[in-house]
Amino acid sequence: MPIGPFEAEILRVLAANRNPESFIGGATVLNQGKDSPRTSEDIDVFHDSEAALLKGVELDEQTLREHGYDVAILLSRPSFHRAQVSRRQESTKMEWVYDSAFRFFPVETDALMGYRLNLWDAATNKVLAGVGRGVVRDYVDLIHLHQTRLSLGALIWAAAGKDPGFSPDFMRSELMRTQHYDRQTYESLKWTRPVDPIALKGVWLEAMKEAQDLFDLLLDLDAPYGCFFLDAQGEPQTPTRENFSSLRAHYGSLRGCWPRIVEEE
Repeated sequence: MPIGPFEAEILRVLAANRNPESFIGGATVLNQGKDSPRTSEDIDVFHDSEAALLKGVELDEQTLREHGYDVAILLSRPSFHRAQVSRRQESTKMEWVYDSAFRFFPVETDALMGYRLNLWDAATNKVLAGVGRGVVRDYVDLIHLHQTRLSLGALIWAAAGKDPGFSPDFMRSELMRTQHYDRQTYESLKWTRPVDPIALKGVWLEAMKEAQDLFDLLLDLDAPYGCFFLDAQGEPQTPTRENFSSLRAHYGSLRGCWPRIVEEE
């Protein structure tokens, strides 16, 4: 899996410390698959409260030191901690963050990580990150999600539900504004296979066009935004005029919830 071997080692060491209020999030969740285009080289631990964050930092630091790791705290705030974790000649960054407990689905158990954010929540968080900053790893991850998981338009439509100040149209325009990179910028990532920046740009522009077409369709259908559209198996799908009547909206909630599937008699 394209999680760096040193990061995977640390995740195993700390897995027993994870729980539904202290769980792995970020690109580590998105880049678990063997088809991921890049290797995730840091670890983000999310928490539903500042109290859980402080407890998580203390317990993780103690566990790491007991297992022979050096932990250098780089930044310490009530809602955010950053450290450099080292052992032998290897090193990685860890961040413990407080994040809203509002999400689409509950956190999940994971054999490697202990507990992790649901992939769809990690994906919508990645959309929000891409809206707010110009970082090439967001661009690459969003394109990968579009190509392998769900259309970027559908992800944007859902992500708007996590920030009431954002509309899908605004988020799309901000992504168009923030996400553009020269060839040298790509060298900052650790790739799992060769990458063609020109090809990526083509996929990105087509995804943005498809997103606008989707928004126009959903507005025409008077569809709500800030939600995923789930099929009969509870899986997110990109709505079309043909399948829209068979899909149902799934909204975020405190700590998230699994969709309830009701079979008609």
